[in-house]
Amino acid sequence: MDARPSSLRAFAAIACGYWTAPGYRGVAWSLTAGMVLFGAINVGIALWLNIWNRDFFNALEKRDTAQLAELLYVLAAIVVSGGVAVAIHLHVRRRLQIRWRTWLTHVTTRRWLHAGRQYQLGLLADDLDNPDGRIAEDIRVSCELAVEFAQSILQCILQLITFLSVLWVLSGELPIRIGSVELSVPGYMVWAAVLYALFGSILTYALGSGLIEAGNVRQAREADVRSVLIRARENAEGIALMRGEADERTRLRDAVSQLGNAWQAQTRGQGSLALLTSSLSYVAPVIPLILALPRYLAGDIQLGGLMQTAQAFSNVQWALSWVIDNFPRFADWRASTDRVVHLHAALLELEESIEAKDGEHIEVTPGQTDRLVLRELGLSRPDGEALVAEAEVEIQPGERVLIRGQSGSGKSTIMRAIAGVWPWGHGAVELPKASMAFMPQKPYFPLGTLRDALLYPERPQGVDDEDLREALHKVGLDHLRGRLGETERWDQILSGGEQQRVAFARVLIQKPAWVFMDEATSALDEAGQANVMRLLADDLPKTAVVSIGHRPGLEEFHTRELVLEPGKQGAQLKPRTDRLSLRDLYRRMAATSRAETTGPGFWSSFRQTLLGR
Repeated sequence: MDARPSSLRAFAAIACGYWTAPGYRGVAWSLTAGMVLFGAINVGIALWLNIWNRDFFNALEKRDTAQLAELLYVLAAIVVSGGVAVAIHLHVRRRLQIRWRTWLTHVTTRRWLHAGRQYQLGLLADDLDNPDGRIAEDIRVSCELAVEFAQSILQCILQLITFLSVLWVLSGELPIRIGSVELSVPGYMVWAAVLYALFGSILTYALGSGLIEAGNVRQAREADVRSVLIRARENAEGIALMRGEADERTRLRDAVSQLGNAWQAQTRGQGSLALLTSSLSYVAPVIPLILALPRYLAGDIQLGGLMQTAQAFSNVQWALSWVIDNFPRFADWRASTDRVVHLHAALLELEESIEAKDGEHIEVTPGQTDRLVLRELGLSRPDGEALVAEAEVEIQPGERVLIRGQSGSGKSTIMRAIAGVWPWGHGAVELPKASMAFMPQKPYFPLGTLRDALLYPERPQGVDDEDLREALHKVGLDHLRGRLGETERWDQILSGGEQQRVAFARVLIQKPAWVFMDEATSALDEAGQANVMRLLADDLPKTAVVSIGHRPGLEEFHTRELVLEPGKQGAQLKPRTDRLSLRDLYRRMAATSRAETTGPGFWSSFRQTLLGR
């Protein structure tokens, strides 16, 4: 990936799938054909203008007013035709750019936002900065500039083919005397144009070769500045409460300072290149006139022929000087394509390491029963350090299991492994066949209305707004019942406790058969915690609950406890050793359910709890 040619081939392999993708390729090829067609039309109009230029200056030299007036009408036709062709060409090009960018963005985000890859990539790829910026900005630059380069290269080739023949005919032969030897150079202006463009291209590459790396560094620093600003916006409350504004300003100042250094490095490269290109641009219009002047003074060509020759030379020189004119933008494009390729390469490496059949990773499979089974489950960090030793756990439907342990012992990692987003380790997780819901400590709120937040990630059948309002009432959020249709940044305007209550309202609405909670009540007071936990028992009595938590009072709402105890080979997951008295167990059952404490139904449930404790 570090080698430049291979990165271009890699980008082509990733991005050119747009022309073969079902549902996209028809439009892709149609737009490409339109680009070629109108590119040829524009070159044809340029040739028409070249011929008009010859006729106009010849008529001017002859002072033929009638022909001059007629040529003005021809010029009007050329201008109108050229304007229409350029406008249509622009629309075709921009449509191709946005459609290609849209496809590549969808392909990239489908790989990035899949099976927790966005989370895993942040843990694994330390050198992969700002994947969001690569998707939003680098894909845009890569697609837009690639289409523009393809358009200009195509036009260069067509213009070169067209005007080389014109220039060859107009150049005639240049006699050269070396001592007593006389030579004749046919099409000498063609050779002069080639040498001029070759000389300029070599100097341009020599002076601008470092611009690609400088552009890559600058774009990375731009993304760092955006990242600091985004983090400050998303954590505005915490920064304000901790009076951390000065520290954030320092971080932003450091990021901007590094951006300034990268900007200056790029500016130095562009300045050296600008010195060359500006010098060449000043002499470019004069060189063809000087080269064609001997034939004009000798009477071989008229004034119109001189001007036509100069214009044809300029068109050939422009076509051959593509590198000179586009090198700075080409450097920016290469930097962006490198970053897109790097992102896809990191995703591919991650996918291969996780999905390799002979590699060590956690197998998460749908089970054949409604049980959750952990078989010889060992968890490790991405660097291989053991986190949790092999665990053997089986949880039945309807059970309420609490997992405790010291901070950093791997409690949350067990939950991530069950969810399938933590692949590092060994062993197997057999998931229950029934529906599952995961409740992280900080709930996620999608952009949109409160209704969207309550129904995330999908709307259950038969649920209406009245059901949503009832769920909000049960979790103690009556003040939000009338705001279902309001669009807000709910993750910013709701307190931590309110966000966790919304998460419980989601569960009441979704009614999953299994609920996995990771410190899901950490922001609630004891009364609020007791309320939402009783709601799970009352409204979802058959739902299995697996909780990770350390707050006191949680044990009253679970029938079994597992504890992570530190060990040399990783923490060991064991049943709680201190057994409960029958009275405590009876109280736990009473707190877990509001069912009548008499009758065979209760005592049957009590016996199951006693056996499963």
